Amino acid sequence: MSILTGIASGLAYTVHYLQLAFQVVGLGMGLWAILDACGYRPDHYVAAGKRSKAFWMGVNAAGFAVVLLMGGMSMFGLLGMVANAVYLADVRPALQVYRPIRVRSRIRRSGGGGSKGRWR
Repeated sequence: MSILTGIASGLAYTVHYLQLAFQVVGLGMGLWAILDACGYRPDHYVAAGKRSKAFWMGVNAAGFAVVLLMGGMSMFGLLGMVANAVYLADVRPALQVYRPIRVRSRIRRSGGGGSKGRWR
């Protein structure tokens, strides 16, 4: 009986840590989706042909809240994770086209210390 008890105990711990991992991944994904959705202007959503910013903020917030309250492996928790995954997999790539490009460059000026005024 001790072998069966050990196996059952090990499986119980495995399931517990699996549920905890699902919840942590779901919360991280939801937080990432919410913060990413905040970073775009509402007209970017319209230009990308997606639903409004308020809609996606609501979907992501609801998905995050459901995972937080119900857990990652419950039926509603999985639906919340799917809602956040849809934003990250479909809407986010469409919005990244409209993100402004930041160019970092150093402009070299002549005559800054050289006697001949060459570019360095």
